[in-house]
Amino acid sequence: MAITQAVSNTILLDRRAARVKRFANLRPKNVTSVSRIPESIALAEKNTLWISYEQSLTNGLLKALDWPPRQLGRIVLVHRLLPEGIPVLRNCFYRVAYRFDGAFLPPEELSEVLAADNGEDLILGGTIDKTSRTITLWKGNLDSVTVPFAAFRPSGDGIRPDFSSFAVTDYGQTLVLGEYQAATDAVLYELDPRYRRRIAKRRRATEKTFGASLRRLRKQRGLQREDFPPLSPKTLARIEQGKVEPERLRRRTLDAICNALCVSVEEIGAY
Repeated sequence: MAITQAVSNTILLDRRAARVKRFANLRPKNVTSVSRIPESIALAEKNTLWISYEQSLTNGLLKALDWPPRQLGRIVLVHRLLPEGIPVLRNCFYRVAYRFDGAFLPPEELSEVLAADNGEDLILGGTIDKTSRTITLWKGNLDSVTVPFAAFRPSGDGIRPDFSSFAVTDYGQTLVLGEYQAATDAVLYELDPRYRRRIAKRRRATEKTFGASLRRLRKQRGLQREDFPPLSPKTLARIEQGKVEPERLRRRTLDAICNALCVSVEEIGAY
């Protein structure tokens, strides 16, 4: 997982010194008492990251707020949150990650994901709503995506997800539901359009093979794999997937591809 420079403007509401050490890479200002919260509010800016492990300190934060509120940044509430606090927090923080029934990453992994340059592709934690049968997952940038229970299909060996036992592991790359595990990237790819667009952009930037260029050009032309007679769709798929090296393609195969796309062989690689 790629990591950016430490997030220096971080405020950690926590009384446990051992846990505070786990967030050393964020260089947080550690607040251990309610009396110190007003001065932290005064120093907060729009890019400030708040992390709270204690309900009593979060309550102290809520009581110390001035109204109308100003923008204080983003906040991660690792403790169980009382629902009545959400509207107030959303008035003061432009992103709020919290949980009712659910879980967050352990401290050391949480701190790394919060500092990761690909945090929007990783999961910090989530909260489960059994009424709507959904899990709201919080990403490393504190954005969220809500996933229906139905998206977690039984695995090939018959293991079913246990929504009463939820955890996030592997630095935000794996979701655990009892004995059932799901890869974060697979869940996001299926349910998050922005994630799919980012992946597609990365693929276009990194895939420079003949097959990848051919696939992009075919889609740009609006053609199906059936539109390359006398080549079969299966043959074209093998070429696009890189299973056949371009130098091993027969002349008539290349001619069929170029005729359908109205380009020369050399031009395909430019796409």
